[in-house]
Parts: sequence; structure tokens; C-alpha cells
Amino acid sequence: MIRAILIDDEPNNLQNLKTLLAKYCHDVSVIGEASSSRQGIELINLLNPELVFLDIEMPGNSGFDLLNALKEITFEIIFVTAYHNYALKAFRFNALHYLLKPIDIEELLTAVDRARQRLSDKSQLEFTRLALQNMQLPQTNKRIALASADRIEFFEVHSIIRCQGENNYTRFFFDDGNSRLISKPLSEYEELLADFDFIRVHKSHLVNGAKIASFIKKDGGYLITTDGSSVPVARRKKEILMERLKMD
Repeated sequence: MIRAILIDDEPNNLQNLKTLLAKYCHDVSVIGEASSSRQGIELINLLNPELVFLDIEMPGNSGFDLLNALKEITFEIIFVTAYHNYALKAFRFNALHYLLKPIDIEELLTAVDRARQRLSDKSQLEFTRLALQNMQLPQTNKRIALASADRIEFFEVHSIIRCQGENNYTRFFFDDGNSRLISKPLSEYEELLADFDFIRVHKSHLVNGAKIASFIKKDGGYLITTDGSSVPVARRKKEILMERLKMD
């Protein structure tokens, strides 16, 4: 059994989540409930759970405040929130679990399954710690979590030269000449990297604006990146590209 604690300031939300877990997640045992960050810290220290369902927005101290107050994180976390804001993008950027209220059963099952897999590999707890640290870093030092078939790795955003869509996969190319094939579509990374000056120049290509060496106007137009790669530019993307790069 997975020993879990639920932390939420709204009693109805606590009861609803507890009911869903009892009905659909038979290997999750709820060993404690808390309605505030302070109570949550006390329960975590007392009961040493394996999994914590943590509301983000609570009166007084937030869910993030709770985590920052702990000496170490020895459990998996599934964040629960009613807010469609920057936090959701941050969770996806860092490959952290989250659920939106009202909780969808399929999303709950997926989040619990991912937590179950990570709990079977204790090294993943270090990943959770790093992900939470990364959320607090300044924009210039951010790293993105990329999940391949057998692992999740962090990469510095500024080291990414370009991303290339390959059907429902995305291949990342880095400064050091290495690449990674990730099982998510390019459209997802276009959104996640939009705040880091990445430009969608073609249906299959997303380029780091800081890694563009030149724009060649002949042959329909294409980019040369700092690693010497040629990247096609779609006709309808040229005007946007020119504006972004402040070209004539």
C-alpha cells in the first residue's frame, strides 16, 4: 500500500479526493488529512508518508511554503489546484504531477500511476527535490525536465539550439552536439519555451533565437544555427521571424 496524506483547506475537497482514492486507487491508503500548511508539516513529520496530495493555494502559507519549510522531501507529491495559471505551466516544465479541480478520474489514475512508478525507484526522490529547486531559479538559469523512455533528465534551457518535430516526438539538439528524442509533440514545447525566445519557424522546427547565426534569403529562406545546421523557414513564418529578429 502507498501511504498518503491529503492537504487542502477545503473540507469538501478533502472528502471528495478521499472518496475517489478509496473507489479507484485501491493501493493508496490515506493515513492523514490536514487543512493548513502548518498541520501538513506536522503530519508529514509525524507519519512519514510516501505520497502527499498538496493543495497549492491555502490561506496563510501556500503549498510551496510548506515544502520550503521541510528539511528534506522523502515522498512523492501530487499538486492539486483550481487555478489555470502560471503554476500549471511550471509543473509541466518540471515534469511534476498535478491535478486540476474538479478532479478528473482518468487524470487521477494517471498521476497516481506515475507516482507509483517513481516510488519504485528511490532515486526519483532526488528528481522531485531538483524540480522544486528549479521552479525557484531565475529565468536565466532555468532547466527543463525532459522525459525519455527510461529516465527524466534536466537540461539548461540556454543549451538547447533547436527542437525538431518527428511525428508525435520531439528531438532536442544541444550545444555539446548531443540530442534527445522525447515522446511529446513539438507543439507542447513551443508553449513551454515561449518565454525563452524560442521561435516556431516551421511546422517541424522550433529554434532558440539566441542560437541563430544567420538567415539566408535565397532558396525560399532558411536559418543557419550556431552548430551549422540549416533550418527551413515556412513562408508564412518569415514575417514573424523578421519581426522577432528585427531584420529588414
